[in-house]
Amino acid sequence: MVEQVSMPSHLKIQLQKKRDLAILRCERPDGSITFSRMQHAMAFHDLAHYAVEMELGFSQAFYGLLAEGYAIEDFELPRDKRPEALIPANLPEESLQTEHLVNLLQVHAIQDSTTDIRKQLAEILAENELSYPKNLSPERLASIQERLQELLENWKRLQVGQSLELSFPLD
Repeated sequence: MVEQVSMPSHLKIQLQKKRDLAILRCERPDGSITFSRMQHAMAFHDLAHYAVEMELGFSQAFYGLLAEGYAIEDFELPRDKRPEALIPANLPEESLQTEHLVNLLQVHAIQDSTTDIRKQLAEILAENELSYPKNLSPERLASIQERLQELLENWKRLQVGQSLELSFPLD
């Protein structure tokens, strides 16, 4: 009898703190890897993606697309050089909703703003002819913000050379 080895059903995410940069490394269930070097400030953006995608149960945003086989560098290319599927007009709606929400979370953190993120998001999504995420209630947004704050605190506590290890379920 042949023993079947099951593949992990998650994307392994590692955010490593280096002296002058951070490294985002993602390992897919098939063992393939994509990674990128970035400024420390970009860690907020990638951790916000994680918080949003996990809390909203999104599988077709940044981390879900990486799990499907796209490379981080594909997202960093100028729009006209990206794979066809990653051109904004072709991205899944979840991906676009997530990006707008992540950007608002960043702006609010930088400006220490008290404006209503949900209202702003609704306006931006309507301008872009995108629907509002059905499960983004005030409570869910609070959960996103709490998870993001916890992730950021864990990131700040890391010493140079240490990593934050996360798991993104693919089921």
